[in-house]
Amino acid sequence: MNDKLKQQSNFFSETFSEEETKRLDRQLRLPGWNQKALKNSVVVIAGIGGLGTEIAKNMAMAGVGTLHLIDLDIIEYSNLNRQILFSDADEGEPKSKVAARALKKINPHSKYVWHYSNLEDVSPEIYATADLLIAGLDSVTARSELIRRAVHFQKPMIDGGTATYYGHVYTYFPGKNACLQCDPQTERERETLAACTLVGIPRKRSHCLLKGQLFFESKNNRPPDTSVKEEMIIVLDYANNLAKEHFSEQGLFTLDEVVKMVDQHDPTIITINAVIASLQSQEALKILHHVKGIKLGTINTDYVIYNGLVGKFFYIEKPPNKKCMLCGSNATIIEEVTIPETSTVDMLLSIIKNKDYKYDPECEPSFWLIDKKDPEDIELDKTLKEQSIRNFETLYVTGLLKNNEEIDLYIRLKLR
Repeated sequence: MNDKLKQQSNFFSETFSEEETKRLDRQLRLPGWNQKALKNSVVVIAGIGGLGTEIAKNMAMAGVGTLHLIDLDIIEYSNLNRQILFSDADEGEPKSKVAARALKKINPHSKYVWHYSNLEDVSPEIYATADLLIAGLDSVTARSELIRRAVHFQKPMIDGGTATYYGHVYTYFPGKNACLQCDPQTERERETLAACTLVGIPRKRSHCLLKGQLFFESKNNRPPDTSVKEEMIIVLDYANNLAKEHFSEQGLFTLDEVVKMVDQHDPTIITINAVIASLQSQEALKILHHVKGIKLGTINTDYVIYNGLVGKFFYIEKPPNKKCMLCGSNATIIEEVTIPETSTVDMLLSIIKNKDYKYDPECEPSFWLIDKKDPEDIELDKTLKEQSIRNFETLYVTGLLKNNEEIDLYIRLKLR
C-alpha cells in the first residue's frame, strides 16, 4: 500500500494510543476527517466563561492536541449553573486553572496550558505558533487585543458572544473578510452617576436607583450587599420615593431591579451559550483541518446572529474595509527581524536601516512595547534580554522616514 495512504489512516495512526483510538472511534469514521491534524493542532481560547468552557470541553473531547486557556477571572458561585467545567471548583480559584484540571479528566491525552492572566501578559510566541484563536470574551477592549494578534500573525479567529436570548458567531479568516476593527464595536454604556450629584434632581428614572445605592453607601461607608434583603429594601424605598415624585407615570421599581442595578451582570442562559459555543466549535474543527491543508466543508465567513426566541439564524456578509487601520491598506507595516536576544535596540536600528528606513532628523526614533497592558518605551542602549523583551514581541517605532516620507513601523522580533 502507498505510504501516504497508510499515513492517512485514522484507525492505525502511530500518532494515537490504542486507548485514544477507541475513545474517538465514532468521529474517526467521519468522511474527510483527519484526527492527526487535530492532534497536532494548537488552539488559544481567550475567556473561560460561559462560552469558553463549552468550547474547551468540545475541543478536548474532539482530541485537539494543545489548548491554551486564558482568563484573569476567578470562580464565582453564579458560574456553577452555566459553566460545566467548574462543578467541583471552589469559589476564588482561577477559572483557567480549574478548567485545565477538569479537561485533563475528560481527555488525558491532550495538553492543557492555563494562563491566569490578561491577554497582553501571555507570551506573544503562544499566539504566533497557534493554529487558531477563539474568543469567548465579554469586553470589546479584549476582543480588540485578540484581533490585533490574529491580524498581525495572520491567524484565523472565531469570535462569539451572547446576551439574553441572542448570540452571534463570527469567523475572521485573514484576507477573506473583515477583521473586528473594519467596523469597530463600542462598549455598551452602563448607567453611572457621580457621588457629587447625590442631592441633585434625577434626570432619568434609573438615576433614582443609583441615588438609592449612593444613599446606602453614604450611611454605611460600603456598598449594599445584594444577598441581604433588608439592605436591598433600603435602596428600593429610597429609589421609589424619588420615582413617585419625579417619574410617577413610569411606575415603581421592584426588588429584582435593585439587585440587577447594584450588581450589574449581563443576563444569560446556558442554552444560548451551548448553541453559540457549538457553532464556534464546529467552525474550529473545520478550520483546523483547513490550516493543515485538508479541506473539510466550507469556512463560514458571514456574521451569524442567532435569535433564541424564534429559533432563527441571520447572516450578514462582512467584506474587508480597505481603509481599515488594522488590516487594510492604511495599516502600519510590519517588518519581521531575526536578532540575538543579546542585541541592543541600537543594533536593531542598524538592521532597520538596511531595509531602506532612515532616521527622521526632526524626530528622534522611539520604540514602544505594545504587547503589554500599558505600552512601555524601551531603552536604546540596553539589550533586549535585559529589558525582558520576549520572542515574537511587537515593537512600535516612530521617528522614521522611508522614501523621504514619515512612517511608523511595527517590528516583530524573532529572538535567537
